Amino acid sequence: MKEILRMEGISKSFGHQQVLKDIDLIIDKPEIIALVAPNGSGKTTLLNLIADIEEPNAGEITILGRRNVDYHIFYDMSYLQDPSILYQHLTGWDHMEFIRREHKKTKEDMLALVEELGMTQYMSKKVKNYSLGMKQHLLLGIALMNDPKLLLMDEPLNGLDPFSIEQVRTILKRLHSQGVTIILSSHNLDEIEKVTETILFLHEGQLVSKENIKIEEIEYEFVLAEQELAMKFLDRIDVPYEICSSYKIRGTFVSEQLLAFKAFCSEQELTVFDQRMAKGTLETMYFNLFASRTQCVS
Repeated sequence: MKEILRMEGISKSFGHQQVLKDIDLIIDKPEIIALVAPNGSGKTTLLNLIADIEEPNAGEITILGRRNVDYHIFYDMSYLQDPSILYQHLTGWDHMEFIRREHKKTKEDMLALVEELGMTQYMSKKVKNYSLGMKQHLLLGIALMNDPKLLLMDEPLNGLDPFSIEQVRTILKRLHSQGVTIILSSHNLDEIEKVTETILFLHEGQLVSKENIKIEEIEYEFVLAEQELAMKFLDRIDVPYEICSSYKIRGTFVSEQLLAFKAFCSEQELTVFDQRMAKGTLETMYFNLFASRTQCVS
């Protein structure tokens, strides 16, 4: 299987300000990856570099075995940008029809996508009359028209009501189950935790995985079948925990304990249906990592 994305030594500066510093990243299997950082940290710049909208000062990017400067990659990749790329005087149908023809899709394909996203009632309106949520739906429709293998999304949840956020979350999980890799940036930490466990923070121009952020204790939830075995092991390694349901356990771990418990589950071949940080843990990581920047901004 071809690597989905490879970034080697990617650096980018604007004038004397270096925004990205020697970034390396390899994605070799379908994932949903969340890119998290405060405004102005370079998230959009990084996505623009992947999509060849901007050029790096150093480094190389390949997508599905092709250099990202090869226009053929856009048959397998889509980029959901901000609403400023939409044409205010055109309708939703105008936008979708252009993309449909470009990717040689049928009208039936287009209509099915429009219906799935719940856009039918306003597609005949000009974009200048759209709300932010309507624009976000249209951008998503445009991005999905070519059935991408790699989907880049810059703040896709902006302007969406709770129902629409749930709808987008369902679509992303379906796409991932079909083998699509998704890289999205978002400030909505609660929603990110509902979509993916793979989170990269963009800190001082470099990517930092959540596993490499030091916090004293991590609350983690496990949904697993063999609860009795899990409880005995947690007792043995002195992890305080609570039983949330007949299948769910929430424990408070230090890093070494969490690694030990995950290793135990793997070695004992326990049936783990789900595992994730408890609500609020990602927020703690965010503030620990970006505290000094937040204080400066405020």
